[in-house]
Amino acid sequence: MEDTTGKPMRSSALLIGIIDRPRAALAYVLAHPRWKWLLPGLLCLAATALLLMVSAEELSRQAAQQQAAAMQALGDQMQTMTAAQQEQMRQQMARFSSPQFLAATTFVTGALGLVVGWLFAAGLLFIGLAIGGGELKYAPLVAAVSWTWLPFALRSLVDAGWVLATGAVRVNPGLSYFFSTGDLVADAGNLLWLLAGQVDLFWLWHLALIYALIKAARPRGGAWALTIVYAMVYLAVRVAPSLLAARLSFGL
Repeated sequence: MEDTTGKPMRSSALLIGIIDRPRAALAYVLAHPRWKWLLPGLLCLAATALLLMVSAEELSRQAAQQQAAAMQALGDQMQTMTAAQQEQMRQQMARFSSPQFLAATTFVTGALGLVVGWLFAAGLLFIGLAIGGGELKYAPLVAAVSWTWLPFALRSLVDAGWVLATGAVRVNPGLSYFFSTGDLVADAGNLLWLLAGQVDLFWLWHLALIYALIKAARPRGGAWALTIVYAMVYLAVRVAPSLLAARLSFGL
C-alpha cells in the first residue's frame, strides 16, 4: 500500500489524525507499520494502570462481597469442612481479594489481553480482507489495529476520573444499567447484562475506527459487512469467558 500522506507523520500527528482523519491516519500506519504499535500500547497500559491505582480498594471490596456470596452458595459443602479448613479458605479468599493482588493480576492479565486482542482482531480482519480479495500482510494490520484500541484507553481515563470524583467504581458499565437487578452475582451470569455492558460510545468509536481501517486496507470493497461480523465476534469473545466464569463460580 502506498503512503497517501507523502511525508512522514509524527506520533502526535497520528493521534490527531485518529480523531479527524482516521482513514488517512490508519492508511499511513498500514504503509509504515514499524514500531507504530508502541505508542498506543503504552497509552493503553498507562490508562489501565491509572484506573487500577484509583480503584483498587473499591474493586477489593466488590471482590470480597462476591466471594462471600460464593461461600454462602456453597452452603452444605462449607458445613462439612472443619473450622480450620473454613478459616484457611477465608484467608485464601482475603488474600486473593486484596487490593495489591487484584491490581497486579488485573494489570498483567490486561496487558496480555491487550496483545492477544490485537493479534486476534488483526487475524479476523486479515481473513475477512483475504476473502474479499484484499492483499495485505498481517503485521501491518496488527500495528493499525493497535490504534483502534485508543478509545478504550480514553474509557479507562474517564472511569478513573469518575472514581476520583465520586469515590465509587461504575458497577453497570455501558448500557448494562437497563438490565441490572442490583445483585452483582446475578448480573454476572446475565447474558443481556454482559452484552449491554460492552456497548458504549467508546466501543462505537472503536467500531468506527475498525470500519476506517477496513476502508483504508480495501478502498473499493464493502466494509460494513466485515465490520458487523467483527462486532459480533468481539462481543462473543468478550462475554463468553465472563459468562462461563459466573456459571462455574456461582452455579448461575
